[in-house]
Amino acid sequence: MLQVTRSLDPKLDLKYNKFYIGAGERRPAEQLCDFRPQKNAIRIEPRLQKTDAIEQRVEAAGLDAMDYDNKWGRYRVRLGKGDVKKHADVLRELFEAAYRDSGAAKE
Repeated sequence: MLQVTRSLDPKLDLKYNKFYIGAGERRPAEQLCDFRPQKNAIRIEPRLQKTDAIEQRVEAAGLDAMDYDNKWGRYRVRLGKGDVKKHADVLRELFEAAYRDSGAAKE
């Protein structure tokens, strides 16, 4: 996932915190995506506005989508073993959309 985020912008890096790993280059509040490791999975939380197109894409890919986090404006998707490789294209699309929405692509 780090390779995917760096392909968008080489300045993007991972920020390690106690409860999550954030992908971005600025303050935690402006990160593109959070990664929350769990015992048997990892939860990714790209910061995106809620749209029907994104929900349909995630559902069509067969990803384990959780509730949308309205407070922080994040989709929440649980990935199990092998899901990162299996759904690499969809994950890349989510990261690209988060990168575009963040305004970092304009800078």
